Amino acid sequence: MCMILVAWLVLCKGISKRTADTTLRALRLILFTTLQLIYLTLKGLGAQINPPSPMVNIPLDIRTVYSKLNLNPNLIRTICCPKCFKEFPADTSLRVCDYRRSPRAKICKTPLFRLTNRGTRSKRVPRCLYTTQSFESWLESLLSRPPIEECLHRTFIKSNLHNWRPGGRMHDVYDSPAWQQYMRPFLRTPYHLAFAVYIDWFNPLGNKAAGKTVSCGAIALYCLNLPLEIRFLPENVFILGMMPIDGPTAWTISHVLEPLHNRLADFDLPGKPLTTSTHPNGVLVAARVYLTIADLLASKKLIGLGSPSAKFLCTYCLIEKDDLENLDYQSFQLRNGPAVRAQAEAYNNAVLVKDKKELFATNSVRWTPLYNFQYYDPVATTILGFMHNPLEGWAEDHLRRLWGLGRKKETVKQIAEREADEAFSAADTEEARSDLESLANEDSDVDMGGYSGQDDDDDDEGEEDNREPTPTALGSAASLISQIAGWDPEEDEEEDEDDDDFVAGLAGIFKFTPKQIQDLRNCIRDVLLASCVERPPINLGEAKHGKLKAHQLLVLYTIIFPLIIPEFWFNGDHEDRQRLGNFCDLVASLNLLAAYSTSETDAERFREHYISYRRSMQQLYPEFHSLPNHHYAMHYPDLLKFWGPMPPLSEFAGERLNGELANIPTNNHFVDMELTMIRQYTRKSNLKIQLEGQFENPTTQALVQILQPDDSYDFMRSPELLTDKEVTAHLAKGKNLERRFYDYLLAYLNTTGGPQYYSAYSITIHPSHAFILPTSVQLRKNFTFEKRTFHTMSSMESASHVYYYLPSSGSVTGTGCIAYIWQIPLESMLRTFFFVKRHANLSPSAERWNPYSKHPCSVLRTNLVLQELSCDFHIIEPQHIISHLAVRKLDKESYPNIYTKICTPVMAITWSLDRSRRGPVE
Repeated sequence: MCMILVAWLVLCKGISKRTADTTLRALRLILFTTLQLIYLTLKGLGAQINPPSPMVNIPLDIRTVYSKLNLNPNLIRTICCPKCFKEFPADTSLRVCDYRRSPRAKICKTPLFRLTNRGTRSKRVPRCLYTTQSFESWLESLLSRPPIEECLHRTFIKSNLHNWRPGGRMHDVYDSPAWQQYMRPFLRTPYHLAFAVYIDWFNPLGNKAAGKTVSCGAIALYCLNLPLEIRFLPENVFILGMMPIDGPTAWTISHVLEPLHNRLADFDLPGKPLTTSTHPNGVLVAARVYLTIADLLASKKLIGLGSPSAKFLCTYCLIEKDDLENLDYQSFQLRNGPAVRAQAEAYNNAVLVKDKKELFATNSVRWTPLYNFQYYDPVATTILGFMHNPLEGWAEDHLRRLWGLGRKKETVKQIAEREADEAFSAADTEEARSDLESLANEDSDVDMGGYSGQDDDDDDEGEEDNREPTPTALGSAASLISQIAGWDPEEDEEEDEDDDDFVAGLAGIFKFTPKQIQDLRNCIRDVLLASCVERPPINLGEAKHGKLKAHQLLVLYTIIFPLIIPEFWFNGDHEDRQRLGNFCDLVASLNLLAAYSTSETDAERFREHYISYRRSMQQLYPEFHSLPNHHYAMHYPDLLKFWGPMPPLSEFAGERLNGELANIPTNNHFVDMELTMIRQYTRKSNLKIQLEGQFENPTTQALVQILQPDDSYDFMRSPELLTDKEVTAHLAKGKNLERRFYDYLLAYLNTTGGPQYYSAYSITIHPSHAFILPTSVQLRKNFTFEKRTFHTMSSMESASHVYYYLPSSGSVTGTGCIAYIWQIPLESMLRTFFFVKRHANLSPSAERWNPYSKHPCSVLRTNLVLQELSCDFHIIEPQHIISHLAVRKLDKESYPNIYTKICTPVMAITWSLDRSRRGPVE
C-alpha cells in the first residue's frame, strides 16, 4: 500500500524523487513505530510475541518501488547521429556518421561519441541516443487486460454484424467506408488491430522558458479497434519513441521513422502469437498503421509531402499557391496514392542530391519509411486536423484578420503593401531548413576520430570550400539559416502570456465598433454556461488574454457569437446582411465539422456552407487573400464521407499527450530529457493499469478506490442491483414526495411501456405482487450522467437548462429548465427522474422579430424563448437528456434592436454543446 501511494504521488501528482524518498523513509518510521506500540501493548498483556524488525519492508528509493511494482517499461536506446539521426548498433566501430543523402553525396561526418572523464579515466559515450519502446511487450500487456479484450471483441462483432450500408449515419470510424471497405480485408479477427500514428513536436521547457528553446517530438500509436471512450486514455496509447532534442528535418525524418516501420512490419499478416487474458497459450495478433493524425506540418513531414511553401502545397490535390482563391472543386486535379508512391520511390532511388531536389521541386514528394508498407495510401489515410485547420486555422484567421480582434503585425504590413504573399511560417522554416542545410557550412572541419575508407571525390555537390569566412550578407542563405535557427516554431499557448502578435484595429477596413466589442465581452461574461465548458476570456480583442486555445475558439463561434452577432447585423443594410450570412455559413461549417456523427448529406451541406462562406469572404474582405488552410478545408467533404466524423480522429488527444510529456519534471537535463519523459509517462500508464485491477486485500482495494475513483470502463457494465437492505435504507433517508408530483411521476411510469405501477394512496385493493410506487424519494441538487453534471435551477441555474427528447415521442425534442431531481429505488434499481419546466415560446407577433427563425440565422442552432418558464412540464430520465444549453438573458443595453421589438423579457438559448452526440439529425 505504501509503495502504491508513493508511486501515485510521483507519477500522477508530480512530486520530486527527493520528496518521494523522504516520504518512503517517513512511512517506514511511522509503520515501525506503530508496530512497536502494538508490540509493547500486547507484551504488557502477557502475549509472547517477537519484537518488530526495525527494517520494515518498505524501500527507501522510489526506483526500487518502480521495480517492485513492475512499472518499468521495456525501452530500447539506440546510438544515433546527433545531426541526421541515423541509427547505429551498440557495437559499431564507426566514430563518425557515414550517412549520405544519396549514393554520391557528402558524408555527414558528425562525431558519434564524446569522451567523459571519470576520475583519472576517460570513457567514450554516445553523443545522442534514440529512445523507443518495445511494441511487442506493450501489445502483450494491452491484451492481458480482460476489459481491453472484451472491447476488441465488441468492436469486431459490432462492425461485422450490424447492417452497414453506404451513405448511412456514421458515429465513429467503424461506421465509415474506410473501415467497412478499405480496411475490411485486414480486419479478419478481433486481434487484427488497426492503428493511427500521431507525430508532433513540442517545447519540453515550456514556452519562452528563460529564453531557451528546444524541440522534442513524440511518435504515438492509437488503436482504432478500441471504443472512443477509452481509445485515447494514456494507458491505451503506445508511445513508440521520443525523438532526440531538436529532432529531424524533412531530409532526415526517415531515420527516426525506421523503428515505426520495423515494429509494425513484424506484426503484418499473418501476425505473431501473443498470450492474452483469454488465450494463455497464445493467439495470432496482427497490426497495421492505417491512419495519420497530426497537425499540418507534422503530417506532411511524416508522409513526405511539401509544406505550404512547396509548389504543390496540398496533400489532396495539385493546386498551386496562385490558385488558392479557386472555389470550383471539380477543377481540382486530385492526388492519388499510387502516383504519390511512385514519386516517392523515384525520389528514394535518385542517385544525386540535386536529382532529389529537382524531383521534389517538380512533385513536392519525398520518400519516408511509411512507403515500405504496400497497403499504405498517403493521400486517403491522412486526416486534415480538426483542431489546427478549422479552429486554429480559418476560424482564428476570421477573428483576427477579417474582424480585426487582434490583427497580427505582419497583416498590417501586408495590407499597407497590398501584396498577397504570406509571412514566413513555421512550415517555411522547416522547408528552408531542409533545403538550405547543405549550404550552411556542411563541410566544416570535424575530428575524424581515425575514420577511414570514405572518399568525397564523388560528391555531387562540389568540393569543399576552405576559403576564409566572409561576413554574412543580409538575405543570403547563411543569414536565412541563422535566423531560422533562432526562431521558436512553438506557438505560445500560456494563458498568462500576452499575445505578441496583437495589433489594434487598422483604419480603412472592417472592425467592430467599441460598443459592439463591449457587447461581445458582456455576452462572454454573462452567458450561462455549464461548468464543463471553459469560458473564453472576457477581454476578447486585447493582447493580455494571450493566444486563444482551440476549444475556446470553438466555444466562441458555436456558442457565444450566435447569441450576440445577429443583434448587430440582422436589421442592418445590405452589407450587414451579407456579413451576417458570411458569419452564419462559417458557424454552420464549424458545427458540421465539430459533430460526433456525420453522413454524406452532412458532408455536402458542409461543402455548400463552406463555399458560400469563402465566396462571401472574397466579396466582403477583398483586401485579405485566402490562406492555404482555407483551401485544405475544401477537401473535408471527401474525408467526412470516407472516414466519418472528424472529432474522434482529431489531434486534441495528441496535444494533451504533448502537454503531459512537457509537464514531466526533467530538471532541464538535455542529455536524457526524452528518456525521462517516455519512461515516466509509461510508468504512469502501467500504474493506472494496475489500479484498474482487483486486489485480494480489501484494504488495498479501498486505497485504490481513493486514488482512482473513476472507472473508465463503467460504460461496459450494467447497473448493479440493490439489495433489499439497500432499498430500505434509501427509502428511509428520503422524504415524502408532494402528492401532485407523486401523481405526475406515477402517470409518467405508466406511459413509458414498463410494468404497471399502483398508487400507494389508492383505497382499492391491489393485485397480488403488484408494483407500488413508493412515496419516499431522495431530493437531489445535482446528478452526473456521462461525465456531465446537471443541477436544479435553485442549485445552479447555468447547469439547469437542458435540451432533451420528449419521452415516448421518438425524435421530438424540447428545451427547459430542471426544477427538481428525484431518486427512487424501483425493481431493485436506483432510478433518477428530472422534473423539467419547459421554455415558453414567443407569441406569433413577437416571433416576427426573432432572427433565429429566419434565414440565414436558422442554421445557428439557437432560438429565442421567454425568460419566464412555461407552466408545462415534462418528467424525463438521464437517457432523455441530449445536452446542456447555453443561455443569455437579453437586456436593453446589449440587444436594443430585439429588445425594443419584443416587449417581453426573452433569452437566447443554443444547443450546440451536443455536437451531434445524442441529438437528432438537423
